[in-house]
Amino acid sequence: MLVDPFKVAHWMNARKHTATQVAELAGVPGGTLTDLLGGGVAEVDDALLGRIALALRVDPAQLCAQGARDLTVVHQSAEGLAATCRPIQRDGIHFYNYYSMAAPPGRVAPVILDILCPADRLPALNNGHLEPAITVNLGPGDIHGRWGEELTPQTWQVLHANSGDDPWIVGDSYVEPSYCPHSYSLAGAAPARIVSYTGQSNMAPVIEEANTWSDSAYARYLELLDGGLPPGDLLDLLLARRGYQRSSAADAIGLDPAALDKAVSDPVAGIPVLRALARTVGLDYRLLLPAERSHDAVGKSYRDVPDARASRRRLGPYEVASMASAPHLPDLTGLYLRVHSDGSEVSGADLVEPAESHYFVATGVLTLDWDNAQGQRQSTTLTADGSAWVGPFVRHRWSGDGALLKFGSGSHVGYLDLVELTNTYAPAATARRGRRDLSSWGYDEG
Repeated sequence: MLVDPFKVAHWMNARKHTATQVAELAGVPGGTLTDLLGGGVAEVDDALLGRIALALRVDPAQLCAQGARDLTVVHQSAEGLAATCRPIQRDGIHFYNYYSMAAPPGRVAPVILDILCPADRLPALNNGHLEPAITVNLGPGDIHGRWGEELTPQTWQVLHANSGDDPWIVGDSYVEPSYCPHSYSLAGAAPARIVSYTGQSNMAPVIEEANTWSDSAYARYLELLDGGLPPGDLLDLLLARRGYQRSSAADAIGLDPAALDKAVSDPVAGIPVLRALARTVGLDYRLLLPAERSHDAVGKSYRDVPDARASRRRLGPYEVASMASAPHLPDLTGLYLRVHSDGSEVSGADLVEPAESHYFVATGVLTLDWDNAQGQRQSTTLTADGSAWVGPFVRHRWSGDGALLKFGSGSHVGYLDLVELTNTYAPAATARRGRRDLSSWGYDEG
């Protein structure tokens, strides 16, 4: 197995063990652990990894390296996309062909689907999935989307392809929430494809953790969620963990309890009171503010071609338009991007994103330039059906004549990471120290 020395050092610090103590607990020579901590990612046999993990009281997987280091861009040609084709059977027919776009090993890759269910057949629903997604009709034909057993205007809807102006805005798009059943069929005789961009779910860590809880504990958790997490219930939960009731919390900030109740009932107007409470008892008042939401009765957010066309704007040398989005899924982003550039240096051409980006070439011949791990400029040329993954904070740009679909999710510096960074004391210093940190806890080895 590939072991990450920075993870080993982190767990040594978390367990307050010296290297000598870990080596003794693991029953290995001290030099073995010293060598492991002194280098980069190392190949370690399963038995040794198991002994070190046991000494640190962690699962062996918690010490393993994940993915390649210093990765900046992964790209794939149209031929590479075609080579990933796999047919999917559903409801007794050849229902889809799936194709995978470019992505690093171990990461989710967006997929392209040939829609093969004929127009005269109601498409069988799938079971949905945890990860929210953006879906875009690539055309050339229209398709039907289905999102429920009972057919209503919200559960049975046409996703149109763009057959008019601004063809780089290829078709309608929508955002689907977690576990939303969905399926597609052709809306006519014309063939059609979609791109499905599945983003990371911020619910995934707590769902994984909750799977280890007892049934009775999980039932109490569901009682909280079934209430919809209104500000009052959430505040009471946060206060109780800190040893407060509303009356004692109000007293701590010199308020009548009724004034605190009023602030909780109208959190936006009550922000000064909630901030004072936050400073005193140590909580993040932003949790008590209402979330913005934009979705229909089944939880999806839709944007048709005319709405996308109305959003057209300049982004440096590029012309862009917005796909469907939802404020309650802030990490999930999608853009139509028109490129018409000879590759000369133009102000605003460089793109730097805080999280990973996935690109799909819809039309034309486009060149992607980027800075590699050594800061040197590299490039590749992609035609229609080519794709690329670009890592967070990697400087890159596009040139040529064509159209792109650009997607983003929060699997790197996402919404929750940014909330945590705004809460962190000296975030830059913390990030510098944490970068591949091999510092010991500071005890003498004895």
